[in-house]
Amino acid sequence: MGVWLFSPYYAVTVGASGVIFGYFGFLLLRGLFACSIGAILISLTVGIVYGGTIWGILPSSPDVSWQAHLFGLIGGVLAAGLDRNRNRKT
Repeated sequence: MGVWLFSPYYAVTVGASGVIFGYFGFLLLRGLFACSIGAILISLTVGIVYGGTIWGILPSSPDVSWQAHLFGLIGGVLAAGLDRNRNRKT
């Protein structure tokens, strides 16, 4: 929804990059929220190997929809935060 609300009216957003950035954000912060050794190791690995992709959320070219990248990342972070409550044992 963020892409639809904040993209210019003339922009055409096509592709799965928003989904990819969503997975990236989820995997990156899942370790922080889950507090398990396995999830932390996965988060560190994703951060080291794919950390350079974070620059894709900045506007670099008029032909690239940075809004999809940004809101995909935000959605992934929100999903990681919501997922932490699902796995807690009370």
